[in-house]
Amino acid sequence: MLGSPTTALAQEIEVAPSQPTFNEEILLAEPGATLVIPPGEYVLTEGEALEEKDLTLRGAGEGKTTVIPSGGGEAFDDPGVSYEDLTVGTPLQPEEPVDTGDGDSTSGEISTRAQIIAVIATLAIFLFVLELVRRRRLVERYALLWMTAALALLVLAIWTDGLDVIKDLMGIEDAANAIFILAFGVAFLLLLNFSVVSSRLSEEAKILAQEVASLEERLRAEETKNHPPVAAEERAEHPRA
Repeated sequence: MLGSPTTALAQEIEVAPSQPTFNEEILLAEPGATLVIPPGEYVLTEGEALEEKDLTLRGAGEGKTTVIPSGGGEAFDDPGVSYEDLTVGTPLQPEEPVDTGDGDSTSGEISTRAQIIAVIATLAIFLFVLELVRRRRLVERYALLWMTAALALLVLAIWTDGLDVIKDLMGIEDAANAIFILAFGVAFLLLLNFSVVSSRLSEEAKILAQEVASLEERLRAEETKNHPPVAAEERAEHPRA
């Protein structure tokens, strides 16, 4: 097979039947030269030099001379590289197939399984919040907050393209990073809300303590007014002579 015609003035180099010599000759050859390769099997490790110099490889016949690319075999696809009377073996590192977006059955099965687990987990969280409200261990205000979060997770678990829409709106390439940022934002808002509530409760407890102390003081004053001390009553009953 000929990739491009060779010129009559091209330099021809006889390659010795040795593996290192084959790749060394590629490095030492002049651009446009022809390498005559004896029968045998050779591993091509200098594909880049082969492309840069637009060399021609000539073997002793198909099936007799075999050249095996150590990479993906891109050198033999270069229009400047030609070869004849030899067999190109299977590349040792084939090119990875281009992902068409269809996906295989294994990845689809894993994705479906993860989606089912996410739906079950979010439903469990939703039911757990309802149970806490029923037992009066969680007030309605916080129950509404957690139920909204669980509902949002349920929507994302069912609508798989939702994460892609969110990451595109946020300008993030990886959907996982978008999830982490959203989770961090929600956690920050919850902590801020709890801090505000805790501060308000602390202030109210302080005011209540002051009011209780004031009521206790007024109660003592009323008791003293209605029930004077016993010593004063005795002095009133037995005045001094």
